[in-house]
This record gives sequence, structure tokens and C-alpha cells, in this order.
Amino acid sequence: MGIRIAAVVIVLAAAVVLYDAIRISLNGGFGPQQPGFFPLIVGVGLVCFGVAFLVRATLKPDQALLDQAAIHHGDTHWRTLWAVIGSLLLYSVVLEPLGYILATSIFFMGTAWIAGSRKLVRDLIVAVVFSAAVYFGFTEILGVRLPSGLLEMVL
Repeated sequence: MGIRIAAVVIVLAAAVVLYDAIRISLNGGFGPQQPGFFPLIVGVGLVCFGVAFLVRATLKPDQALLDQAAIHHGDTHWRTLWAVIGSLLLYSVVLEPLGYILATSIFFMGTAWIAGSRKLVRDLIVAVVFSAAVYFGFTEILGVRLPSGLLEMVL
């Protein structure tokens, strides 16, 4: 049953990605040079693979996979998983007001803390450098505007 639930979650998430990709494409066009082209491809691919996974898990479940999942189920640290999911949801809420660099740096540091890292200085440096590199890469090189948030005056 757990694999079917995972398959349904994947299909639902894929449907959200596809919906957003269609919205982007409707505003910007469907051609290869338009901003919605690649999100549309990714959305269609995710929906196709999600539906295929759901059909496979329902009609002909992989017994070896089920046995392996049962073995590892007891070893899974569920609190860590749910803490990361919760921090991802919080990240999605604070992304716009804080901006990409600040929100992503905090998310990376929080996720590292949840995963067991206690090297705060190293985590802070890695989080800020990586977040800033991605921000400037997307904003300056690719022309994709990421939210600047509280750092708008500086950036």
C-alpha cells in the first residue's frame, strides 16, 4: 500500500508541476525559446513516469522491491524526513519575502542541522556561497529573475 501512496503523491506533484508549466507557457509561448518550454517538457515527463509508476505498483507490483522496502522501513528515521519536508514547506513560504539567497541559505543550514551537521561556520559558508552562485547564475547568465527580497537594495 505504501508504494501506491508514494505513486499517487508523485502523480499529484507532477500534475502541479505540469499545471504551473502550462500557465508559464500560456503567458510566454510554447516555442523552444520561450520560458515555458522546458518546464512543460519536465511536467509532461513527470506525469508520464508518475502514471506509469502508479500503474506498475497497482497492476503488477515488484515483489523484490516490496520486500526490500519492508526491510528498510524500520531503519528509516521518519522524524528527520518529516522535519526536512516541513522545512521545505517553510522555505516555500519565506522565499518571496526574504529573497532567494537568504531563504536558501537558511534552508540549507537548517537541513544540514537536521541531518546531523554541527559545523555551523562551514555550513554557513557553503550555504551562502552556493545560494549566491545559483542566484547570480540564474539572474545574470540565464536571465531568470529570482526573488531578491530583503537584499534588493544590495543586489
